[in-house]
Order: sequence, then C-alpha cells, then structure tokens
Amino acid sequence: MLNRRSLLLTGAALAAAGSARAAELERVRVSIIPINDVTPLFVAIKQGFFEAEGLLVDTSPSSGGATGIPGLVAGSYDIAYGNVVSTLLAAQSGIPLRVVAAGTKITEAKNDFSAIVARRESGIRSGKDLEGKVVAVNTRNNVIWLYARAWIKATGGNPDRVTYKEVPHPQMEDAIRQKQVDAGYMVVPFVTLATAKPDMEAIAHPYSSVQLGVDVGQYLATAAYLQSKPETVAKFTRALRRGVEWYNANLTNPELLPVIAGFTKLDVGLLKSLTLPPYPVAVDPPQIERTMQLMIEHRLLRGPVDVQPLIAPTAI
Repeated sequence: MLNRRSLLLTGAALAAAGSARAAELERVRVSIIPINDVTPLFVAIKQGFFEAEGLLVDTSPSSGGATGIPGLVAGSYDIAYGNVVSTLLAAQSGIPLRVVAAGTKITEAKNDFSAIVARRESGIRSGKDLEGKVVAVNTRNNVIWLYARAWIKATGGNPDRVTYKEVPHPQMEDAIRQKQVDAGYMVVPFVTLATAKPDMEAIAHPYSSVQLGVDVGQYLATAAYLQSKPETVAKFTRALRRGVEWYNANLTNPELLPVIAGFTKLDVGLLKSLTLPPYPVAVDPPQIERTMQLMIEHRLLRGPVDVQPLIAPTAI
C-alpha cells in the first residue's frame, strides 16, 4: 500500500513528466472568438489531437476577426479564427493573410441557429421595421454587420438608416433587454439562451436567407508564417480536422457541453438546451467570392479581390 509520502512523490514525478512533455511540444498561439464556432478547436485540444501532432495550442479570446487580425499581423498570434469579411478587407489593404483551415459554414437553413433577436413586444419583423433603430453587432464592418445589412435591404429596409452598435456577443441579450439596442445579431450559444426566454424571439436568420452556403469563418495565418512553418500549419490543420470530425459525430454527446462552457464561461446547465450545428472540414472558394460581391454592393470593398491566392492548400 502506498503511504502519503509515496503518493506525493508519485504525484511530483507525474507532474514533472507532464512538464517535460509540454516542453517538447511546439507552441502555437491562436486567437479565438468565444462562440460555438471554435468548439472543434477545443475538442481537438481536449482529445489530444494537437498533442499527437507535437503541438501545444495556447488560445486567447478576442471580440471578432476585426480585432484578432491586427494581433495576428503584429505577431501576437500565429493563427487566428476570423471571418470572411475581415479576411477580404485585409486582402484589399495588402495585408498578406492566408486561409489555412475551414471554420464555419451554413449549409442548410435548419442549421442556421444565428439570428437577429428582438424583444417579443417590439413588433420588428422586417428590415423596414429596423429603420431608425439600433442593431447590436459584435464588431462593425465584419461578417455579422454585412449580413445584417443585406437582410435589412432584402426585406424592404434601407441599411443606411439603421444604427449599428458594437456589443460583445455575451452582452447582447442584456443590451436588448435593457433597450440599449432594439435588436442584436446573435450567435450560438448566446442566441439559444436568449430565445429560450418568453420575452425574446428570433426575427430573422440572415446567413441562410441571404446566402445559403456562406463560408462565415476560417482560421488564418500570415503568408510569412505559412512560408516559414508549413509543417506546423499542416499539423495544426490535421489536428483541427480531427476535432471537427469528432465534433460532427458527437453533436448530442454531453461531453461537448463542458468544452463549450470552458471557453464561453457559461454554466453547463444553461447549455443543455443547445442544438449544435455541424462544421466544415474544407473552405468553399465560390462562396467566398459571393461574399466578396456582397461586400462591393455594401461599399466595404472598392472592387474585386482575387480569392484563390488567399487560400492555402491545407484549407481545401
């Protein structure tokens, strides 16, 4: 039988072995947005897929791709989860980013759980109803902002007559409830938690209604990082893809809830009502080109961007 001293020594030995193993791994700094879209990344961490590739993934949260990309370019991160709009804006500005892995894609309307949410009493049903009102978006001039505008226009409103207020995803429900904004474009898991309450409702699903199949988000690296560390990027992408495949095969597995709770800082009990969407293993260049045309229409881009050079072979 092991005595207390033996147990302490054994614990110290295991801790030392773990530290030694961690020291052998290559560290990859990843900027993430604390929303459901990055769950496969955290699945890959938890399941040991990155460690199996010799990588130690260190994550840092940001409010959106528009804020994560500057950190990526400055060298604070090696890889960043970002949205397609921020990527194309960076390309227009001559910032050499590369899409290295798929992130989020809306393939079916039934899997589009992101939504514009409003108070049930608001009477808001269309883009026309939002004229003169305030809509919360996580960051301006990004993918949420663009598709909110596109839906407003498609349903009879003038998107230039709507005010867009930056509100982090976790605070959007409170902003709507306290009437700081009239509506908010929310994502999983926050949209699910909000619309489960009787006084809140989803009034629109802009991604699927405007552009079914849209490639919303991707994992990005600078061209310099990809060129200097192609094997590291390949290892990262392989491990992430295993995370996506595990996640897609376990959408109703209770093991996912503590993973989501860990990076969203939400109570596991609150997440039990979630219906989780599947995520892609590869990007869809034609959909990125469709988003590019929408950006031109809404004056985010001056003209077309050549999409093909932006996509690394690891992302296809």
